Amino acid sequence: MNNSKYKTLGTKIILAMMALVLMTILVVSVIIVLRMNSVQEVIVDYNGKLGDEAGEISSSSMEEEVTEHLLQIAMSQADIVDSNFGHFKSSVELLASDATYLYEHASEFGRVDVPEPKAENEGKLVVHLTHSEKTNMSLPSVKDEVGLLGNEQNTLLSSHAGNPAMAKCYIATESGLMIEADKDSDDKIDENGNVKFYEAHERPWYYETKEAGVTHFTNVIPETSGKRIGMMCGSPVTKNGQFMGVACAGMYLDDVDEMVKSTNLGENGIACIINNQGQLLFSSDKTGILTITRETADFDLRHSENKEFANLVTDALSGSEDYRVINYNGENYYVAYAMMETVGWSFMIMLPEKTVMASTTELLASLNSITEETERATSESFTTMILSVLTAGILAVVIAVLISIRMTRSIVAPVKKLTNKVSNIEGDNLDFEWNEKTGDEIELLARSFKNMTERMKQYIDEVTKITAEKERIGAELNVATQIQADMLPRIFPPFPERKEFDIYASMDPAKEVGGDFYDFFLVDDDHIGLVMADVSGKGVPAALFMVIAKTHIKNRAMMGGSPSEVLSYANDQLCEGNEAELFVTVWMAIIEISTGKGVASNAGHEHPTIKRKGGKFELVEYRHSPAVATMEGIPFKQHEFELNPGDSLFVYTDGVPEATNAYNELYGTERMLEALNKDPDASVEQLLKNVKSSVDEFVGDAPQFDDLTMLAFDFYGIQS
Repeated sequence: MNNSKYKTLGTKIILAMMALVLMTILVVSVIIVLRMNSVQEVIVDYNGKLGDEAGEISSSSMEEEVTEHLLQIAMSQADIVDSNFGHFKSSVELLASDATYLYEHASEFGRVDVPEPKAENEGKLVVHLTHSEKTNMSLPSVKDEVGLLGNEQNTLLSSHAGNPAMAKCYIATESGLMIEADKDSDDKIDENGNVKFYEAHERPWYYETKEAGVTHFTNVIPETSGKRIGMMCGSPVTKNGQFMGVACAGMYLDDVDEMVKSTNLGENGIACIINNQGQLLFSSDKTGILTITRETADFDLRHSENKEFANLVTDALSGSEDYRVINYNGENYYVAYAMMETVGWSFMIMLPEKTVMASTTELLASLNSITEETERATSESFTTMILSVLTAGILAVVIAVLISIRMTRSIVAPVKKLTNKVSNIEGDNLDFEWNEKTGDEIELLARSFKNMTERMKQYIDEVTKITAEKERIGAELNVATQIQADMLPRIFPPFPERKEFDIYASMDPAKEVGGDFYDFFLVDDDHIGLVMADVSGKGVPAALFMVIAKTHIKNRAMMGGSPSEVLSYANDQLCEGNEAELFVTVWMAIIEISTGKGVASNAGHEHPTIKRKGGKFELVEYRHSPAVATMEGIPFKQHEFELNPGDSLFVYTDGVPEATNAYNELYGTERMLEALNKDPDASVEQLLKNVKSSVDEFVGDAPQFDDLTMLAFDFYGIQS
């Protein structure tokens, strides 16, 4: 093919430009002069509208994102604090419940001495007895009451030791008795070595709880030294409906104060807690509108002169959770709040509007800068055109050639360079620099890319902060997981000195914290109790219910009685105040170690399995009783069984047979029995590993939907 007749793109541009310049130079000169001002006005108006529209869109998006984020933080922090108060309240109610049971079943218990305070016990966690000056300690009825309440000593000690925030716990009676667990023995003895009298009836925690008739939190009160603050929680103790006294505990609020001050809201954000009296208790504000001073500490914020703020506090204490924008001292604030149901307080977060809209202001400033640059570039371009037109008459052909060459360089080269720089924007590399002064849309496009990368960096920083907050909450859930795991026996063998049996158990929660639990304990030297249970639901609510259920079952079992009596007691206790309508399935057995004779009760739980010596594991099926906490006053059936030396028990929760694979198939009891009988004479630990390995192999990569809990018990009998 002959290419000589084809002209290059550069040649075409030169010829075209020569013709165009010669033909239109005069027309263009006139048109440019006439249209220059009009075009400038259009550009300025368009850029102004663009800036206004971008500002409205950015402000709206930022406001929606920030208000939702603030509400999530307020709800999360309120839930954490309320959970701590709820746990503390449950501990006090457990003390009151046990004391009530003692009064109503006094004939079933022995009498235990309670010592008076001793100076040498200062700094040690001990239980001691004080009383009112009006109490006649020589009366037989008073002595008997002291001995009866002496059975509460272990419960008082375990409640105090199990709650790091607890300062002290005690039971005070109408007769003036005070049985207390704390580390302050020296405070109860005067300079002459005599035990001080204590008038509990005159204390707010006593008469306020008596008047309320239900569990009651006092107002926040400072220590005598004024360095720490705390509050008291009391729960009434009764005997067949008659008021007998108050079970109470005091807690320090240092952790709550630290949580408020450490809430990450940036330099100008404020986090605070307002109690049900409208008073400011804790605040992260040091110099601003919510700084705690001697004047503001006792002031009811619902009576603030700022009616908008007063209405906000009133709504925050009404039991709701919401957010809004208010004006305080001439400045707008975004405010989110959430209720802490247990104590009736509200967790509130405030953020100045100027802080929220800072990024929007920066965006508008950037747009204004771009607008000014556009106007300047346009003006320079028009000036250049006019000068070119004036000189085009003499140098028309030369100008056409120069313009053609310049067009080639100014369009193609910058576009290539811009393309290369944009291609390098990937991964963590968001840096974009442009120093070319092309004076046209390429330069504007490059500046737009630069502004875009800067905004992307800002958004990444915000996402990083949100991710850090989520990781912090995850870390708190990890602590909850560890606390729950620590409540279950995990040291094996648990009774190395006992050769008559061996035991092993495990629990793998489906979430960070689970609702399953197991327990085993020596009721006395010749009886061991075994418990396997599953709380309805998952997560933190099920875990809290599990703690209460485990405590009730073990405490009642240690007092003596059959499994049906233990479950009946636990059922009645758990039904009280069970507004969440949770329940727990329980299998419980008490085995006489010397003979192997046992009694078991099954409250809606899975069938246990048993292996006789030399045989294989088989299901033991019999009619169940209803689950615990479904209805007060229901009876629980029990049956007797006997283990011979060489026999074994295996109990589990429904997380084993109901484990599901990717095809939505259930693992089932048949596969479980196959795993058990693969090596039926294996050690108790290996037996559980065999079942867990079989379940994992069946489930594969499918997610775990339920807690997986198992317990194995080998009976050897008395060794000759």
